[in-house]
Amino acid sequence: MQNYYRVLGVSPTATAPQIEQAYLRQRTRLRRLAAADPAMRNRLAEIEDGYGILGNPRRRVAYDVLLAQEPAEPSRPPRFADERMQLLARWGRRLNLALLAVCLLLVLDWALPLRHYAHETVQTRFPVAVSAPLSNPQMAYRVHTEHTTFRLPGDISHRVRQGERIAVWQTPLLGVVQRVSSPASPDGSAPFQPYSGTIYGTFFLLPLLLLAVTAVGVWPGHTPETYINTAAVGALLSVLMLVVLLRF
Repeated sequence: MQNYYRVLGVSPTATAPQIEQAYLRQRTRLRRLAAADPAMRNRLAEIEDGYGILGNPRRRVAYDVLLAQEPAEPSRPPRFADERMQLLARWGRRLNLALLAVCLLLVLDWALPLRHYAHETVQTRFPVAVSAPLSNPQMAYRVHTEHTTFRLPGDISHRVRQGERIAVWQTPLLGVVQRVSSPASPDGSAPFQPYSGTIYGTFFLLPLLLLAVTAVGVWPGHTPETYINTAAVGALLSVLMLVVLLRF
């Protein structure tokens, strides 16, 4: 026999207003999900049946008599798994919202005009990393100027020397250096891309993919599993994007 008190999430001693409030709360939540999920439609039908009995005083009295004759079930916290899923879904949606804000910040940073420093002096230039293969060791360099900091691949490090004047193009919000030009370089003054610019260049698919995942994760009407799964994927993508920003 179906326990409609458990379906509505109320105790057998609940008052009529409490039963009505529980019914309205459940119906409001499930009606958004029932259009796309057959399981939610079945759940909504159970809610309607339960309120049809418990919301009617005479039918509730008869139902209580029948329910009392049912064998006792093992005691367990009612709806514990569902409540925990709802809690995780709320936190997952909040995480998706925060990651979506980060993506929008990256989009705005990329779309705004670059800040151009035409006469930057290279103040320091020192090695920061060594490539993994021992058979082909290479150095990466961290370069500091008056207004900018960027990493330079070892194979083009000869283009930027300490004390030289260079031109730097930097994003206005996050300060990501996208292009560098060195007029004194033996390879000419054509702009080239440092490591720090790859988030908007070679690895541009990472923020775009994160934007798509988090947009799904904040859209209303999805199941709790969707919010949780998108938050997990978004967290992994954000870690990868952070590695790219710090490493490359």
